[in-house]
Amino acid sequence: MALGAVVRVSCGVRARLVLPLLPSPPVRLLSHGTKVMYQAHHDFAPVQKVMLPPDTFHGKVAFITGGGTGLGKGMTAALSALGAECVIASRKLDVLKQTAEEISSKTGNKVHAVQCDVRDPESVSNAISKSIEVAGHPSVIINNAAGNFVSPSERLSPNAWRTITDIVLNGTAYITLGIGKELIKARKGAAFLAITTIYAESGSGFVSPSASAKAGVEGLCKSLAAEWGKYGMRFNVIQPGPIKTKVIRMDGGEYVSMAGEFNTLSKVTSEEWNKMEEMIRKTKGS
Repeated sequence: MALGAVVRVSCGVRARLVLPLLPSPPVRLLSHGTKVMYQAHHDFAPVQKVMLPPDTFHGKVAFITGGGTGLGKGMTAALSALGAECVIASRKLDVLKQTAEEISSKTGNKVHAVQCDVRDPESVSNAISKSIEVAGHPSVIINNAAGNFVSPSERLSPNAWRTITDIVLNGTAYITLGIGKELIKARKGAAFLAITTIYAESGSGFVSPSASAKAGVEGLCKSLAAEWGKYGMRFNVIQPGPIKTKVIRMDGGEYVSMAGEFNTLSKVTSEEWNKMEEMIRKTKGS
């Protein structure tokens, strides 16, 4: 008998099915009286195109932090392709300008590059003013800028902790509160989206600054949803699934089998941590 899970869905006569764990596709067996319905479910390839109609965001302005590279660049490209006028913000203006030109040339819609260090309230304030000046008040705001590294917590310095929490939590707060206040004055609504992580809820070893900061971001969004809903503002968070990064693979599927996705790093030796730290320090962000 194959090793697997047992599914029971019955009405009248009990049905019992043993499912092979791999590689067979999931199978569902339902019974109703003496009739048995068999249904097999197969895996489908991921959809490679945006699942929204053309011009969904026509006439809308989208503001994306960390929009020059990675996930932020991908979201900017999708929004621009759907008709949005986008403003991308991060520290490196040269990277932003290159991305803005690349996306705009493909979509035919304007993409503005605005330099901004989300850790600095003055820089954030200037970026918001510049964004409104060139594109108008945003109706979509995506807090995507982030920073992270893996490290045993006993190795963390105050500066290491501050580096992550300043970008992730404080940066998100400065952007959200700054734009929100401008929207309230202009009597305009908007949709805010924050990119968080599955371990914002569970916590995880070896990424305690990120876990703490992301949990704070989710708390901020929940709080403002209750407070600013009356102004026509909506707040959502997304906890992305598997994303391959330069240091480690983030596997969203781990949540069902363990509390913290980085907990297995307890097996990493001190010498291996030294090598990883060296690699991390050489990695330059956007």
